[in-house]
Amino acid sequence: MNRLLLFDLGGVLIRNDMFAQLQQLMGTSESEAVIKSKWLASPAVRDFELGRCTPDQFSTSIVEEFQLQTTPAAFLDAFAGWPKGFYAGAQDLLLQLRKKSPVGCLSNSNELHWTDQLTSHFDHAYSSHQLQRIKPDPDVFDFVTTDVGVNPHQIVFFDDSQPNVDAALAFGWEAHLTVGFSELNQVLRTLGAVQ
Repeated sequence: MNRLLLFDLGGVLIRNDMFAQLQQLMGTSESEAVIKSKWLASPAVRDFELGRCTPDQFSTSIVEEFQLQTTPAAFLDAFAGWPKGFYAGAQDLLLQLRKKSPVGCLSNSNELHWTDQLTSHFDHAYSSHQLQRIKPDPDVFDFVTTDVGVNPHQIVFFDDSQPNVDAALAFGWEAHLTVGFSELNQVLRTLGAVQ
């Protein structure tokens, strides 16, 4: 088997305006980077992305935790539309890559954002809410490696979060920080995966 090319979705292959949207709902001047750190550390986000709470429970907790200037129902409606679909060229890239190597995705996601339309582009598709395992916890890297049936060094992983990249490297994967589709393309060219 060739190396498995494994991608995070939001911010790598999928355009996602969530932190700009969250910044507006918070009515704050904090940077998107600060807001992203808070989001990734949120117990409510972790529970939802692990499939441990309902969308209604999640939205109620988020509105309170982030002191959002909206109702839980309105937040949930907005949240469902935050992923904006694949970056232009991303689906073609995946088709090109799949001719030479198996391609997968590993995303901290949830029941509102995870769809068959999304996962049909991959040979292997993993979401935290289905696995009940989440990046950057070591058990998610162990699960995926075992499920695919390869050695850790045969997985090349691309993510836009440094803690996830660090955890993948610690597990023995080859991992690259790529923020946005253009950075991903640059790294894939450097690796010789695309022309």
